[in-house]
Amino acid sequence: MPFSAVLFDLGQTLLDYGPHQRWPEFRIQRMTELYPLVTQMCGATRLSAEEFGQVAGSGIQTDEMRAAEHRGLSVPFRSRLQQALAVAGITPEDGQVERLTEAFNEPVRAWPKPFPETESVLRELRSLGIDLAIITNSPWDTPSEALYSDLARYGLRDMFSAFIGSGEVPWRKPNPEFMWAAASELRVASECCLVVGDNIMADIGGARAAGMRSAWVSRDGAAAPPGAARPDWTVKSLAEVLAIVRST
Repeated sequence: MPFSAVLFDLGQTLLDYGPHQRWPEFRIQRMTELYPLVTQMCGATRLSAEEFGQVAGSGIQTDEMRAAEHRGLSVPFRSRLQQALAVAGITPEDGQVERLTEAFNEPVRAWPKPFPETESVLRELRSLGIDLAIITNSPWDTPSEALYSDLARYGLRDMFSAFIGSGEVPWRKPNPEFMWAAASELRVASECCLVVGDNIMADIGGARAAGMRSAWVSRDGAAAPPGAARPDWTVKSLAEVLAIVRST
């Protein structure tokens, strides 16, 4: 059956986020850097900057939150940050959580760059009449507005008719609800959707659970780990995705 829509993962599929593999170190470092702003806005804490960074940075991704993610559920960043600050003895007022969320994410906005073939492949898919959507597990379920800006900076935001981010919905991939939400917004049947992503558990596992076909982006040519969900196609670049759509 021909594809009517392609559902793309964002990070490491369409955009290269560079230091994304250092997320654990980043959240601790970033909360340490935000110590002066936090104390200025919310008042003093009993902790030093280094202690605060460790406590609050770890509080953004606890074992309980990780377990929820593994069940395909999202934990909004606002809740994560409030819990992390509470452990450090800080209760932010209205508006302060939003300001701290923006500040936390500022360095991340400098990282992403499109892969060389991203724009041309998206434009070609659009020219073929294919609907496009983003389906992304936002880091720590941060608000999607920042991710919109990552696409908009390179003129890519308007190419997508739907954007499903874990910061705004109660699920995370591989929960099939994630993929179904995108298909529903596009008004396309599941069997007519191709899911494209670099995470074999989240993207490929989610696609299979949703009854969708999938292409796993393995840019370094690595093989799928034993027991992993099997993609319908394995590609090294997005140009191969274009060939798949054309051939179905």
